[in-house]
Amino acid sequence: MNKLHLKIVTPEKEIFDGEVDEVLVTTEQGEIGILPNHENLMSKIVAGELRYKDGNQTKVMVTGSGLLQVVNNTLSVLTDLVENESEIDVKAAEEARNRAQAALEQTLSDEEYAETIAILEKSLAKIRVKRRHHT
Repeated sequence: MNKLHLKIVTPEKEIFDGEVDEVLVTTEQGEIGILPNHENLMSKIVAGELRYKDGNQTKVMVTGSGLLQVVNNTLSVLTDLVENESEIDVKAAEEARNRAQAALEQTLSDEEYAETIAILEKSLAKIRVKRRHHT
């Protein structure tokens, strides 16, 4: 069976580089699935869930914002956050969400507002992914 080459990269390091059967990722338009030999594609991803399947194993991660690109049967995911579902600390994510929500009540510069919204989106994504998969 054909495989899809998947690369997941953050500014700090390469997270994954290998062959998979399928990838599901959250974009601005919703969740999309990418199978081997998918046509070329570029899309913006948003804070949310990324799942990839290899055989009967499924790996679940939370991502931040970024880009994905499919070229020649290689899917590259470039994102500012990747965290395995099993490593998500819900309590810390809830605390970050609460701090971000409180900060939004203050007068913020445009830059501070954008940073706060990004923190809030990532925290909510972590909480959703962890609660959906309860491991």
